[in-house]
Amino acid sequence: MASPDLFVNPPVDTDKFMTETPFLCHNVQYNVNYKWSVITNEDILFIHGESLNYPERAYPVRIFLGKCQPLEQEDPAIANKFYGVFPHMPLSASDNNTSDQYDTPRGVVMTSRNGTEYALYNFGTESIPSPGVGSRYYVTPFMVYHPSEGARGEFKGMRSIVFKNSAQHPDGSILDLGNDGKYYVFHVKDQDYPNTDYGRYYYNSNQVPVYSRPKFFHGARLLGGGQRALLFQI
Repeated sequence: MASPDLFVNPPVDTDKFMTETPFLCHNVQYNVNYKWSVITNEDILFIHGESLNYPERAYPVRIFLGKCQPLEQEDPAIANKFYGVFPHMPLSASDNNTSDQYDTPRGVVMTSRNGTEYALYNFGTESIPSPGVGSRYYVTPFMVYHPSEGARGEFKGMRSIVFKNSAQHPDGSILDLGNDGKYYVFHVKDQDYPNTDYGRYYYNSNQVPVYSRPKFFHGARLLGGGQRALLFQI
């Protein structure tokens, strides 16, 4: 169980134990081995964990930390605190009846648009395959948005893409998007979420069950195939 600093100063009306990020479902401890990948640039840090055992218990780990870029000009005092933490498990979400139905991650930013410290924001991108001919690519940002504010900005320096033919762009290669810059290609493994009944909840450190499911893109798998990848600006 990982707890960010906001555990001691959680968002308004948010239980601090609901800001934890679980690695295992249910309430039994297992010695899970992960393959870790950590990618960073000037503004952001991405942590990617693939479980190597206990797939029926272990969550795929996807944690995004770093600077966000507003779509519209903001007061510098607000814009300079537009940093976020967005884990694979939506923060402060627990509902036994609907946990499987949400398709959007949710994390926290340092300061909201109206100056509220540590505010919950949704976070997501698209999973649309790029065209299969020529050097044409469908690239989408990771948007940061609030239900009442709408879209505020994007996670800086990172994009998502779905390749129809992954062999043309292997893991670790460089993708040149011309005027949009050059990007490091990181292939994302589609790891299934724990799908047994006890995979629908985990226990936080207060020993309370939390009914939620990890969210990454719009789901664990791509309908129709293809290779998901993250693009990090270099």
